[in-house]
Amino acid sequence: MTSPGRPRWLTLGEASRLLGVDESTLRAWADAGRVRAFRTPGGHRRFAHADLEALWGQPRAPRPLQVARQIRRQGRTLARARPVPRADWYGELDPETRARTAQICRALMAALAGYLAGGARRRLHLVAGERAGRRLGQALAARALLPAQAAQAFVHFRGVIGDAVTTRLALPPDQQLRALRQIDAFLNRVMVAMLEVFPLGRRTDGR
Repeated sequence: MTSPGRPRWLTLGEASRLLGVDESTLRAWADAGRVRAFRTPGGHRRFAHADLEALWGQPRAPRPLQVARQIRRQGRTLARARPVPRADWYGELDPETRARTAQICRALMAALAGYLAGGARRRLHLVAGERAGRRLGQALAARALLPAQAAQAFVHFRGVIGDAVTTRLALPPDQQLRALRQIDAFLNRVMVAMLEVFPLGRRTDGR
C-alpha cells in the first residue's frame, strides 16, 4: 500500500490505460518531457499518479478509452434503438437481413470503439470499419435497396451513435466535439465503402 503523503507510482501499461492512450504514445510524451517519468534500477518507467492527473487536466472526465468502451456497449442495442418501421428502407428488410445487418453493425461499432481509443492499431480499426461497411452494402443491395435507401438507413444508425455521445455520455463540451469529429471521419469512410458495392444504375439514354 502507498503510505500517506507519498506518490503513487504506475507502470507504463497502467499509466497508458489510465490516460486511455497507447503505450508508445505515452512513451513519446515522456521522451518529449510532456510528462515526468522515473526509471527503476532495471530501466523500467514509472509515472506518478498525480502527474498523470495533471496531464489530463480534468481528473474525473471520461478518458478516450472509456468513451470507446461506452460506444462499443451501445452497439449491443444499436439494432433495437429507435425502430423506424414506417421507413421505406426498413420495410424492405426481411427478418434474416435485419439479423445480419444487426451483426454487421455490432462489428462496425467494435471497429469504431477501437478507432476512438487511438493507438498504433487505429488504422487497422478503420480498415475493419470499411470492411463492415462493404458487408452492410452487400446485405442491403441483396434486398434490392436503392443506394439512396441504403444511405437513409446509414444516416439513421449514424444518428443513434451521435445520440450516444451527446446524450448518454457525460462528456464535457470539448471532448464531445472531439469525439463527434472523430466519429464523423470514421463513418464518412464507412459510408463510402458501403455505397461502392452497389451496382451502377442503368443509363436512361440506353447506353
